[in-house]
Amino acid sequence: MDEPQLPPSNPPEPKSAIHISGGDVRAARDLVAGDVNVAGDSISGQTVSVQRGFSAKEVQRLVLIVGGLVFATAACFFLFGAVSALTVVNVLQRPLIGGSDPRDAEAMARKINTLKGLPPGQQFRVAFTEDEISSYVRFLAGPRIGISEGKARLMEETGLLALGGNASQFGGLPFAAEVQVTTTEQPLQVRRAWLKVLPSPAGSSFGYIPITPLLQYLNAQVTALMAPNVQFTQIFQSGGGEGPPPEIGNNLLLVGFAK
Repeated sequence: MDEPQLPPSNPPEPKSAIHISGGDVRAARDLVAGDVNVAGDSISGQTVSVQRGFSAKEVQRLVLIVGGLVFATAACFFLFGAVSALTVVNVLQRPLIGGSDPRDAEAMARKINTLKGLPPGQQFRVAFTEDEISSYVRFLAGPRIGISEGKARLMEETGLLALGGNASQFGGLPFAAEVQVTTTEQPLQVRRAWLKVLPSPAGSSFGYIPITPLLQYLNAQVTALMAPNVQFTQIFQSGGGEGPPPEIGNNLLLVGFAK
């Protein structure tokens, strides 16, 4: 009776076998296995670690989590922009009493030229109507500083203006800004500025976001709307008619001196 054949004590190794001996890893061919790719004959004097990668489900879950966080962050950012710009955008929708008129723009330009011609130390008192301010922005000052369809409105807080239009320096996108008339050496100062980067119905604040470069650009240009050589000492604004306070109405009355 034949004895059963026992497997050899040293069976032949498959071609894909890896030999680890004396700190070396030797392979008969390039190895590609999971996250390991060993090309060549040996790795000597180095540490080789094998780490399991993410499964397809784990990668999908990670993508969903990251996508959700990005979406939530963007939603919060646009919501903040819409809320912060709401007051200024609403004020800009208010119609003017007389509408925009190039004659009102010229009237304001003459007043500004008069201020520019004052000798240093000369005191002045000047009033601008809301129609004059908005018309001046639309027809004269705006085009010079890259603003089309420009407009301006007086806000409830004394000396605060809402400025709007399309900014050519920012792709012609609509913008809104809050401008403060001050008693400091800088007569006009842009406090906040928003750019409308998402389409939405006219008059809606959705899509507006705060833009620092726009704020910096407007601050560098907005002094052109007024005489740069003056400093205001008093600012008045009230309702009803024309004349000295409190009958200024939709006028901005400024008292100051030439520098």
